[in-house]
Amino acid sequence: MKRFYIDLPLVASQIIDLPKDARQYMERVLRLKPGHAICLFNGRGGQFNAEFLGNGRVELLEFDPIERESPLAVRLIQGISKGDRMDVTLQKATELGAQRISPVTTERSVVRLDEERAERRHERWSSILHSACEQCGRNRIPQLDDLHKLDHILNESQHADEVRIVLAPTGTHTLRELPTPTHMSVLIGPEGGLSDTEIKLATERGFTAVRLGTRILRTETAGLAILAAAQTLWGDL
Repeated sequence: MKRFYIDLPLVASQIIDLPKDARQYMERVLRLKPGHAICLFNGRGGQFNAEFLGNGRVELLEFDPIERESPLAVRLIQGISKGDRMDVTLQKATELGAQRISPVTTERSVVRLDEERAERRHERWSSILHSACEQCGRNRIPQLDDLHKLDHILNESQHADEVRIVLAPTGTHTLRELPTPTHMSVLIGPEGGLSDTEIKLATERGFTAVRLGTRILRTETAGLAILAAAQTLWGDL
């Protein structure tokens, strides 16, 4: 059944008018016909079986409280990358269960965004998260933070049950050596990686320098690899 994210309050047995973008997609792209069964969710938990009525209207049927969130709450702190690399990272991180994503600029960041461009990019990234949740079945949208400098993130207070790791080729620890976490923050550098100064600062702020094997991973690979490994060890993979 086709799933759609709708940013509206949803109540069973209600008939709603679809937002313009959703209506155009259903009617002009998918060419749904009246009576077509669909699924709607608003990112606040659970989903609704629904019927497309035509003319931009949908009837919400029964509510399904199903959740597909991992017991491991992971925050991905990702150095922004150029081209479609960041888009792919956000999409796959959502599929792998990241509950919060914090894009950051670092010393070696190739991409530099002014305030206006950062706002437009945030809108695009939000849309990618919505689409990824539609595809993978998640009914809660990951929290997407505004773009900040890495220093801002490193100065945040640490959650009581949080394990913090920074992926570094010089790391002396592996994931299996860490205590079993319920909350985890993962710091990944951009193209070119994090500088030695940034890695040192991160470790001073409670991050453990971790390595994944003997190979150096690209920025768009590193976060996804460590998310998959962490979910396998402590989550729901």
